[in-house]
Amino acid sequence: MRGCFRKKSVALVLVALFFMPFLPFLPSLHAGASQATRQELQELEAARRAAGQRVSEQQNLLAGTEFEMSVVMEQMQELDQQITDSNEALEAITIALLYTEIRIAEAEEDLSIARTERDLQMEILRERVRDMHEQGSVGLLEVLFQAESISDFFTRWEFIRVVTQFDRELLDSLDESEERIAANAERLSRDRAHMLDLQFREELAQIEIDRRLDERRVFFAALHEDAVRYSEFLAILEEEAHAINLEFGIVQTRLHAELAEAERIRRAEEDARRAAEAAARQAEQNERLATLNSFDSFAWPLPGHSYVSSQFGNRPDPFTGRTAFHSGIDLPAPSGRRINAAEAGYVRFAGWSASWGNYIIIDHADGYSTLYAHNSRNRVSTGQRVYRGQHIGDVGTTGRSTGNHLHFEIRHNGVHRNPMAYFGG
Repeated sequence: MRGCFRKKSVALVLVALFFMPFLPFLPSLHAGASQATRQELQELEAARRAAGQRVSEQQNLLAGTEFEMSVVMEQMQELDQQITDSNEALEAITIALLYTEIRIAEAEEDLSIARTERDLQMEILRERVRDMHEQGSVGLLEVLFQAESISDFFTRWEFIRVVTQFDRELLDSLDESEERIAANAERLSRDRAHMLDLQFREELAQIEIDRRLDERRVFFAALHEDAVRYSEFLAILEEEAHAINLEFGIVQTRLHAELAEAERIRRAEEDARRAAEAAARQAEQNERLATLNSFDSFAWPLPGHSYVSSQFGNRPDPFTGRTAFHSGIDLPAPSGRRINAAEAGYVRFAGWSASWGNYIIIDHADGYSTLYAHNSRNRVSTGQRVYRGQHIGDVGTTGRSTGNHLHFEIRHNGVHRNPMAYFGG
């Protein structure tokens, strides 16, 4: 069995010798490229921030101009409404002024008629007075004294009184009508003057509104030109920012690819280093194992307890009841009973796992190894050299176990073997 170990040792040493010279140079393989890409990405990130700031400032400028345009538009709408209201008011004033002019014309016509009637009545009175003057006062007395009776006298007297009273009342009525018509004409004239003043003021107000509206329109046109210019410049800035973002994405993708490649190389370096170290360790282990004497059989690991409760091979799993492969043999014994090394070798592992509990693996000569599991205690440590029959642990039921026993395995070059075939007579 010793020749096989020597061949493996030589191969592992060659692997270690192949990888070791390259390990110091591998970490710097992509460092330069990644650093340059990082620098480029940082510069692009600064350019992105600057471009974004410019776009934001231009957007704010455009938004402010558009808001100011909306304010001016509202002002123009208000001025338009004021013009509409002013036109309606001016139209109402014009209609009222026209109606007043008609009423003034009617009043002047009524005044003219009243004056004509008064003049006619005055002419009648003047004729009567003239006749009375020509005839003298005897005329009235004659009318009275020509009465044929007392009642006729009083009748004539009453008639003269009534006629005189009528003339007096008629003249008074004509004077009142003339005064009333003249007062109405004067009031209408004042109304006309007031309406003309209102019309003048309204026209002045319209002129002012038109001036303000024209001013707002000019200002709105200037704002619209600014907004168009800002919008065009914003489109240019956004295009520049988009181009920078695209370039940033390309460089970022390249950096990720470089980092991924660097990580792949790092892992390859790590794997190579570990492989070299493992090869070196294995070569060293094989060299140590090569110093062990070859053997023909293994010693029984649990002295005084030869009963095998579970053989090597397929069996019903004690936990699930399903058929499962049993990679060793189970040797029941009371807790704490001594477990011996089946052959001299080096402890590859002494520790704990959830399934094996406390367990030990020992490497022997010629590619063989043995496993001792479910121990209540391990009495050796990893890397320790042990001799055949040495006390290495105590029986227990740790890990996935149904009771106190030793689970014992033999492996040859990593392949499970039936332990019962390796014990001497």
